[in-house]
Amino acid sequence: MIQSLHRRWLSSLFCLNIMAIGATAQTSNNKLEKIDATLSEILRDAHGAGFAVAVVQKDKVIFSKGFGYRDYARQLPVTPHTQFAIGSCTKAFTSALLGNLRKEGKVDFDKPAVTYIPALDFSDPALNTQITLRDMMCHRTGFSRYDLAWYLFATSSRDTLLARMHYMKPTAPLRARWQYNNFMFMVQGMVVERLTGKSWEQNITSQLLQPMEMSESSIGTIALAAAAEPSRGYGVNDKMEIEERKYHPIVAMGPAGAINSTVTDMSKWLVTWIYGGRYHQQEIIPADYANEAISSQMIMEKGIPGKDKPEEQFGNYGFGWMMSSYHGHYRVEHGGNVDGFTALTTFYPTDSIGVVVLSNQTNSHIPSRVIDAISNRLFGVPEVKTKKSAEKPDDSEPVRDSSFKAHPATHPLSAFAGVFKNEAYGNFDISIKKDSLFATFPDTKWYLYHEDYNIFSPFDAADTVIDVKYKSNMRLQFLMNNSGDIDRLSFFYDPSGDPVIFERIQPAVAIAAAALEQFTGTYRIASMDAVIKLSDARVLTLSVAGQPPYTLEAIDEETFGLKGLKGYKLKFVKDAGGKVIALISMQPDGNFRAEKEGKKTP
Repeated sequence: MIQSLHRRWLSSLFCLNIMAIGATAQTSNNKLEKIDATLSEILRDAHGAGFAVAVVQKDKVIFSKGFGYRDYARQLPVTPHTQFAIGSCTKAFTSALLGNLRKEGKVDFDKPAVTYIPALDFSDPALNTQITLRDMMCHRTGFSRYDLAWYLFATSSRDTLLARMHYMKPTAPLRARWQYNNFMFMVQGMVVERLTGKSWEQNITSQLLQPMEMSESSIGTIALAAAAEPSRGYGVNDKMEIEERKYHPIVAMGPAGAINSTVTDMSKWLVTWIYGGRYHQQEIIPADYANEAISSQMIMEKGIPGKDKPEEQFGNYGFGWMMSSYHGHYRVEHGGNVDGFTALTTFYPTDSIGVVVLSNQTNSHIPSRVIDAISNRLFGVPEVKTKKSAEKPDDSEPVRDSSFKAHPATHPLSAFAGVFKNEAYGNFDISIKKDSLFATFPDTKWYLYHEDYNIFSPFDAADTVIDVKYKSNMRLQFLMNNSGDIDRLSFFYDPSGDPVIFERIQPAVAIAAAALEQFTGTYRIASMDAVIKLSDARVLTLSVAGQPPYTLEAIDEETFGLKGLKGYKLKFVKDAGGKVIALISMQPDGNFRAEKEGKKTP
């Protein structure tokens, strides 16, 4: 669901002692005989810790097995009952709840979403009457991901994330382009909550997990850690070594990706979809909804099949499911990526076959390679051996001119410290520790490595060793105002949108009213008077003829900003005896001195 900061496509000759472990259910179908060696090779090539796979045919599990380890350090094996985070495979569960509500006549997919969530308020008022639940369910709202707004600026409140949506800007016209967006699935979960009076978590459990007997499934990282057989999450470092990743809590954004499950349970989910929404003859999901959910609602990719994958004839999106073709077979699937885990749920409705792969590796190719290998066997497609690549990871050290030398920052590090804010994301703090900058978010802390001028690269401060040769695809660039002060930073992450600008928040400085009295008076520049008064609220105000009054906010003991007026400051000037004799108006077009009446210029 969320891409890693350090996304690397891994390849080398590093080998692991991989074990094929776990119970296997076999039927008369012998097409999957001796496939263990192929699946073990996939795990070896990817340097993965482990994965589990289950294959269903109609209502039977014909193959189920674990490979590798759920706990790599302790060498605990993966089995079909190992619980993994499934990430965005959650989305099909969330939209299915809306399918149930539609059957009850409580919701209409083609009505504006604000009909059901009045607090939803887009920056463009016209979108409030145009964006429907259907648009949200198939990612065609015109909004790009904005994932850092919930991932870095984590909160347990869905209402808080909903309020942030007001400040998000669309990057495409409504229904013009498919753009993945987790926020729109959070909204769907909120619709369910409002119409049922129960939490999204309660609805998932009572309407879906319990009727399908998915007793090995749960919601959230706390439940994952407490599972009977939990998997730990892993990644691979630059030396092709397996490293553990801590669980990343997904709370407010739960409807987009917080379910945990096993391949044993997910096989029941597949059977339900293969049978048009029924499990053991019981309707779990309305049949008309199930058919609509796996039918094309929005084009994902345009164009004819490419040479690299001629077997894929189209790529569309339904409701929480992606549709494509695979060697002439209609394929429905959805993947999931969260810290330390990659999942893929796939089924072929016209063939009554389904495959689920759950892995404990971040951004892994393991699930897709395993599903393709199994699909090839079942459909009689010749296997094509791919050559091992000796290339370095994609984000390895960039090639630079040997004569390149980084330029120093324009300001001392202290000038970059402070609190930065963006209404669509939240606030974060940049602080100095020894001779380094650190950015602190609710659940994450970054070490900021200086690149060039005022540009810095983020690294996870939790890492015991930081290799600055390997950089993320992010950059933080500090920006100056016309007075030369660092007052903003540009944060580029979303490839579909523009860089995000965070404004520096000037910390409040408390000055006693008695001390403020010294600044009151009339200051004259040319023929214009500026009057400084102490208001009834015991704060300084500035009045200039023909302009509204401004409230002054203390920056330090002698410098004040003008509230609501960016780029303007007043600095008071004192004589040798400490008496205020003038002020300097610091503004974008220059600095201007105004003498205090009754005082002489020194």
